[in-house]
Amino acid sequence: MRLHAAVLCALLIHGWNPVASMAAPPINEKVVADFYRPDEVQSIHLQVRDKDLKRMQAALPTIIDVPASFRWRDITVEKVSIRFKGNSSSNPNQTHKRSFLIKFDKYEKGQRFIGLRQASLDNGIQFGSLFSEPIITEILRAHGTRAHRCNHAKLYLNQKYQGVFVNVERVDESFIENHLPDPNGSLFKVDEGGPGCNLQFLGNDPSLYSKTFAAKNQSAQRDPARLVDFIKLINQADAKEFTKKLESRMELDDFLKVTAVMLLSGAFDQLTGWNPHNYFLYHDGNNDRWRYLPWDLDVGFCEKAFGKIQVHDDWNAAWPIPATGPPNPLLERIISDPLLLERYRQEARKILEKSFEPLRLCKVLDAKYQLIHDDLKADPFPHRRATVPGDKDYDGIVDSMKAFMRKRYISALQQLENPGVQPKVRHQPLGPPPHLIAKVQQIQKRAQEMQRDGQDISPIAKLMQRFGPAMEEGKLEEAEKITDEALKLIGQKDQ
Repeated sequence: MRLHAAVLCALLIHGWNPVASMAAPPINEKVVADFYRPDEVQSIHLQVRDKDLKRMQAALPTIIDVPASFRWRDITVEKVSIRFKGNSSSNPNQTHKRSFLIKFDKYEKGQRFIGLRQASLDNGIQFGSLFSEPIITEILRAHGTRAHRCNHAKLYLNQKYQGVFVNVERVDESFIENHLPDPNGSLFKVDEGGPGCNLQFLGNDPSLYSKTFAAKNQSAQRDPARLVDFIKLINQADAKEFTKKLESRMELDDFLKVTAVMLLSGAFDQLTGWNPHNYFLYHDGNNDRWRYLPWDLDVGFCEKAFGKIQVHDDWNAAWPIPATGPPNPLLERIISDPLLLERYRQEARKILEKSFEPLRLCKVLDAKYQLIHDDLKADPFPHRRATVPGDKDYDGIVDSMKAFMRKRYISALQQLENPGVQPKVRHQPLGPPPHLIAKVQQIQKRAQEMQRDGQDISPIAKLMQRFGPAMEEGKLEEAEKITDEALKLIGQKDQ
């Protein structure tokens, strides 16, 4: 008995018991801070069997998980899962490096890497030149918002150098536990847009929003009606009571800061810009308060995106709704309230001077470029920006980003000092989300093949004639049903 007691005592001293051994290890915040340290390029090593790499490639455009091992510094985690991530990486014909998502607990329940459930390596080739997200997230965090962290990392896959990636902290359950007040709070993600993505009220039925607002944890899955109530408040609260009610239910000052940072940096791919997606809504159940969390900030610092989005000319710092964007119930109500609008402008003035003064901001960009300059030489990436096709190499990208920074600062300063009359907003219907565009392209390709084979495609053509009018009227759910029916007619499943 004394031996058993001694063994038990030793085990307890070393912190073991049957329950604790099953629990996930706590996060090591100091080590996590090192993993996302902004002035240091990380080195990450993935080891994957050749046959699994071939399976990943062969499955595209479907994205699948395969087993791997992960190493950073002297920390190795076995039995992790990896998969490609993002639209650019799901393209079978892409010849560039692909983004990766690493999950540490998919095959080993409760397994963590320094307390994290996931790690994300973004290729930075789709829009953002590798610099936008690190700069924007640092500005957000400098002003007290609960934004994710990111830096740069070199990736080695089976000892082979894959290039420089953006190492992005995932907004997931670990993020909630480590950065937000209620570890059991609800998390909803708007990824590719869809019905209600602009926070427009569609009705009281939560299923109307389910395709757009993905429930990312159990709390969100249990009570989607709470999200509907918040959207209803934004759209229907009495004007006299709106500010009071919104402030009691939302981290409003934080949202005003995010709105200013998105505008001043030209990060247009958000609720606050032209394309309302790439964001999370988090609900603190302890205090019944919502928080907006921006995500996927790889666009920014370009004057005219894709040759058509007038980022500089149509996005006035004093009136933060794009002149040609879709309806935006939340920002429209903020702008219609003189006191709320002035609160936004005060935050925007502070942020402009502290974080967007061009000499200071250009130095930040130069430092990040210098940090990865040599590592980019052997990087298999396209030397351009999709948003600015004229940027042919990284020197040109940096120069054009600096030009935007200088011009944006001058115009924003003038607009905030002399707001004038609100520019006329020419609302446009929400465009199809990317997954819906992919369906239409799939239908078109198959219909062309059928036509060449002499098959009758008139039922498909007749059905798809309803697609355009549905989109023009903003009926995304109806448009989705039309494409699903067309996919059945061509004998293909939605990919």
